[in-house]
Amino acid sequence: MAASGHEQRNISNSQFGDNTSIYQGNVHLHLPHLPAHAEVVRVIPYPRNEDLVYRQDLINKLDKLLPQTPGFYSAALWGLGGSGKTQIALDYAYRRCDDSKCCVFWVHADSEATFITDYKIIGKKLGVDERLNGLDLLDAVRSSIEAQSRWVIILDNADNLELFGVGCIEGTNESLSRYIPRGSQGTILWTSRDAHIRGTLVGPSRDIKVPPMTKDEATTLLAAASGDKSAVEDAGIHRLLEELQRLPLAVSQAGAYIRRTSMTIREYLGLLMQGSSRWDLLKMNDFDRHRRPEVSNSVLETWKISTKRIREESELSYRILHVIAYLDSQDIPYELIVAASQYDVGDEDRAEQVPELEVQRAVMRLVEFSFLDMRRGEGGLRNYEMHKLVQEAVRYGLWVQGQIEMALGKIITGQNRPENGEAYYSSMALQIVDDMFPGSEKNSWARCEKYMTHAIRVGEWAEVSKKEVKTSTLLSRVSVFLYDRGRWREREPVDRRVLHLRRELLGEKHPDTIRSMADLATTYHAQGRYDKAKGIYKQTLDLQREVLGEKHPDTIRSMANLAAIYGTQGRYNKAEGIYKQTLDLQREVLGEKHPDTIKSMAGLAATYHAQGRYNEAEGIKKQVLDLQREVLGEKHPDTIWSIADLAATYSAQGRYNEAEGIYKQTLDLQREVLGEKHPDTIWSMADLATTYHAQGRYNEAEGIYKQTLDLQREVLGEKHPDTIRSMADLATTYHAQGRYNEAEGIYKQTLDLQREVLGEKHPDTIRSMADLAATYGAQG
Repeated sequence: MAASGHEQRNISNSQFGDNTSIYQGNVHLHLPHLPAHAEVVRVIPYPRNEDLVYRQDLINKLDKLLPQTPGFYSAALWGLGGSGKTQIALDYAYRRCDDSKCCVFWVHADSEATFITDYKIIGKKLGVDERLNGLDLLDAVRSSIEAQSRWVIILDNADNLELFGVGCIEGTNESLSRYIPRGSQGTILWTSRDAHIRGTLVGPSRDIKVPPMTKDEATTLLAAASGDKSAVEDAGIHRLLEELQRLPLAVSQAGAYIRRTSMTIREYLGLLMQGSSRWDLLKMNDFDRHRRPEVSNSVLETWKISTKRIREESELSYRILHVIAYLDSQDIPYELIVAASQYDVGDEDRAEQVPELEVQRAVMRLVEFSFLDMRRGEGGLRNYEMHKLVQEAVRYGLWVQGQIEMALGKIITGQNRPENGEAYYSSMALQIVDDMFPGSEKNSWARCEKYMTHAIRVGEWAEVSKKEVKTSTLLSRVSVFLYDRGRWREREPVDRRVLHLRRELLGEKHPDTIRSMADLATTYHAQGRYDKAKGIYKQTLDLQREVLGEKHPDTIRSMANLAAIYGTQGRYNKAEGIYKQTLDLQREVLGEKHPDTIKSMAGLAATYHAQGRYNEAEGIKKQVLDLQREVLGEKHPDTIWSIADLAATYSAQGRYNEAEGIYKQTLDLQREVLGEKHPDTIWSMADLATTYHAQGRYNEAEGIYKQTLDLQREVLGEKHPDTIRSMADLATTYHAQGRYNEAEGIYKQTLDLQREVLGEKHPDTIRSMADLAATYGAQG
């Protein structure tokens, strides 16, 4: 075939009859191949985005894969819906338009119908015979594109890869892939939500994952979308961007709303954090001239197509996705996902062992659609993360489905809930985590830690799953774990949630409700919020006396808790009286060796110590320690605490060497058993520093006080009484070193905090007033 594209035939020497010869030149017969279009053609359905935030790293990668040099190139942008793939492709298309001889074509590749529609538009622009239809049209358009000297085609939203032959059984379907232009010249850029596009429609190294924006990129986008360049200075911007997960679609929608309502970023954030208005904001579908108007622009709706696709491919993937939508979005262990694939609410007989390979395939598809990201944890174990907004969209979809079903009368009061609704999947999540979360023992703490965030998260859906009792029981186990770990700030919202659930379901006077009140008071006590704790302890005690009786162990325990509060407030005589009553009741009801009895003995000893009755305190502390070693063991946290408590008495008696030795042993045990950041460990560090101070070893004391203070600020907070006490101790060391100005500054801060937190008449406050006065005196 000649270069002209026409066939040549030589018919010279042809003869008609006997005497006549006809001589004729070459005759050219036209083949159906289409000639190159004389003009450069561009078919791009959207205007250029002048407000595009240039994600330079991605653009550089794309330009490297698809250079403007002669040759044939293909690449794919893939990532979560709303991550900005189309906008990056649109920018690339317009940058290629800067080449005056390059044809640029855009095809919506999400369905066969949109593909054919766009090919018809392109064909018309290229002058393809308008009488052609169906496969003939597609063939002609492909050939016409290939005939151009330089061309680029964008195949946008190719989410259903089966349309292009990926995953199809050979010979079952007519694939659109045969109508994608090929040749020695040209460029193809795909966008897809499905990572499986790499290695199939493009080479395994010719893909770019489009992640969420960086902080700077998202900040720039929000400022542009809101029309307020000063927005970058707003203190709430980083919190908002994290809430929106720096997803371009969500950020641009938020900016548009802020612009239209003249709202501040903090006002928008406040609305977003309110349950009543959150979904109203996230489901807004504002017009965007750079997106197709018939496709939802709502954050909550944007993943419906992908979710539907997932279900069509794998019911197991769909189930896993909807169960983990009710878990925490971070650090989802693989074994939780496996459990989600096996469990069936309400019918254990139907729960079957799904083959491991099938589970892996189901998870793989969720990863490929960017619904999950895999991370390798310790020992190479697989953990997964799920985009928070995807979780929210999945839950929203189930809620909408439930509303529709109720409107259609498919759910009648008293009937079983459907096996595809929010109650079903939230119940599955609860049951799975409940099975996984153990009781709080030292050898199970690592497992508790692994599942704690998921247990807290499923606790939010009790009203949805209608499993309030089961939820409160699970959260109570979480509360015990956090108590054992000394994590008081994390424990408070858990205790609040348990109390709320039990009050609503069981009533104010149910023993479990009362016990939850006591747990919350204990947390306030440990946080140093003594007045709040005391108020709840008194309410608890009144209810327990009424409902359980004076001699019930819970009632007696609340008496001991109230005594402890009085002790921390410096009301030692009152504390002593209640401890003695408590001890008499506990010895009668529980016995001498019960842990509650031993704990009350320790409380009485601590009261004697605070009153300066060191010999009496020492005697009881030794008894307590012997009992705890016998009953609880040498390494029980209560036993270790009592060892440190005895050392404190030795120190107060001036027996510093003995105290120092015991503190060092205690610290070693606490670091081993409880960890470096447990409040008990930190307290013992402060006690050791106090002993060094008393021995005149000020430099050593100063170093430990500073470490202690840093840890307490991190673990307990700036206003916790223990933190404030360590500030005062550091100031005392500065005073002893003759650093009066430094001591004065810290004493003043300490005194302000103590007046705010403890009150004017608390012994610690009074002591700081005296110390400050002494510092003034030393300064002359």
